[in-house]
Amino acid sequence: MLNKISPIIFFCICISVAGCNRASKEPALQFETISDSVYKPDDNYKQSLVIWKDYYEKCMNQQLFADAFYLQLQNKLNIGSINNAQEINVNEGTPIIDTSGNNNIFTLLAIISSANCSENLPLNNNLRMNFYGEVVKLLSASPDFKNMVAALDSGQMTIKVGTVYNYTLRPDSLISMLNRTTDSSLIRYKELLLKPENVMLAQTVDILGFTAEFPLKTALAASQQTQLAKEWFFTIDVAANANGSMILLPNNNLRLKINKRYSVLGKFLQLKAG
Repeated sequence: MLNKISPIIFFCICISVAGCNRASKEPALQFETISDSVYKPDDNYKQSLVIWKDYYEKCMNQQLFADAFYLQLQNKLNIGSINNAQEINVNEGTPIIDTSGNNNIFTLLAIISSANCSENLPLNNNLRMNFYGEVVKLLSASPDFKNMVAALDSGQMTIKVGTVYNYTLRPDSLISMLNRTTDSSLIRYKELLLKPENVMLAQTVDILGFTAEFPLKTALAASQQTQLAKEWFFTIDVAANANGSMILLPNNNLRLKINKRYSVLGKFLQLKAG
């Protein structure tokens, strides 16, 4: 399953650490930041990270947090998830963010900042491929529009990013909760966190969808032109409240809006006892 996520996740292989200091019966817990220096990124990764960093700082009018990883355009990793080189969401079934039981979300999660920029994102080949892949996946799932992919001029595709959020877990609050808890699921979560091969996604930069616009290389079928003369709306995922729309513009460009959460940047922490 990891092959669908940026190879940056494989940095976990490189972080073999010593066992916990057991000199005391209850060693103090602390989080340490994992830097992407443990992973030797290729030029595509470096360039994509710079593009997102520049976009974030221009949009938010603030510096991006240190030690950010580029996660690609994905929604498989959630904040608070525990991951390693072989598996993502190791803690599946044991979430730390609980909006219904203990209301942990109110004490553990903070929104650092948000903005709605609605500006074009510069595209390198890697980013172009990622966004185009999302468009193809959505159109291919529609019997009415799956053959439309061949008409899109991906080389002239433009991408406009809308709302951007910066979420973070509060490490001190999390440690305090894990030290006090008698809940079996949280004890299990703590055990997973303390395994030296595991790291936690502690901060993310999320976008809430994007707008793609394409010139058309060939004319659409008459039925499609009729359908898209007015904006056509569709559902992507009811549970995730993800949806989209398409319209054929007067200049014969196709505009596709996707309203869906993607995490594009993240920060990983490792829990140690010492």
